[in-house]
Amino acid sequence: METSDLDLESEDAQPLSFGSRAARILALAVMLCIAALWSYTLWGPTKKTPPGVLANPAWAVQAQATCTKAAALIDALPEAFTATDAGSRALVITQANTALRTMLDELTASAPEVGASNDGRMIGEWLADWRTYLGDRERYVDALGANPDARFYVTEKVKGQQITKPIDFFATYNDMPNCVTPGDLG
Repeated sequence: METSDLDLESEDAQPLSFGSRAARILALAVMLCIAALWSYTLWGPTKKTPPGVLANPAWAVQAQATCTKAAALIDALPEAFTATDAGSRALVITQANTALRTMLDELTASAPEVGASNDGRMIGEWLADWRTYLGDRERYVDALGANPDARFYVTEKVKGQQITKPIDFFATYNDMPNCVTPGDLG
């Protein structure tokens, strides 16, 4: 018996079972979701500013200039960790601390009021952290006077996180590279 072309088409053209149809629909839905996710990621709304970035960068520009002066003074000093004795190390750190204290006084004088805006609040907290760090450095100088083998300890801000981390984070994200904590102590 001969089979006509019409009979072959009818044998191949079987309706999809419910499971096959559901699998195809599910696969199509997954592909559409992935395409929508990538479209949103690439062309969606503008990205939000990361936390800790100032809305008005004008103060950061001024702060960078102030910090640059202090960094230049500290860079002109010998690195404290290269000192041969505790007295020399304490003297160098004291000189660097004087430059940092002057820097902080100038930054505080130019900072917006803490309650004036979110920028003011963030700057105020950053300056308070800097003062705490400067206090750590001053305590180290005092400790060197009592014990030549004294170690430098930095205050914890958040459980397990040294206060230098948020200081440096804020300075870096606000384009103030000379306002990070100095590496003069080693």
